[in-house]
Amino acid sequence: MKTTEIPEDYAIVLQQLEESGEEDFGYLVETLRYDNNRLMDILKGLQHKGLVILRYTKQGLELHLSFKGKKLVNLIWPEIHQINPA
Repeated sequence: MKTTEIPEDYAIVLQQLEESGEEDFGYLVETLRYDNNRLMDILKGLQHKGLVILRYTKQGLELHLSFKGKKLVNLIWPEIHQINPA
């Protein structure tokens, strides 16, 4: 099985998206207290790896985990669905 190595801050963003289901960019900035530019760099990196879906709407930027992102989160934190059942 191919492994995907990601930096810790990428993993934190993935975990936050998994726990909340979906986020908007502004709320994620507030929650994680990352600089806007840094968070956007992380999201673009995750999008490039196929782990998140960025959706631009009239209200702003919506963020979702892709199927691949959900699979990776389940590999990293198998207990997450015991805490947040789908």
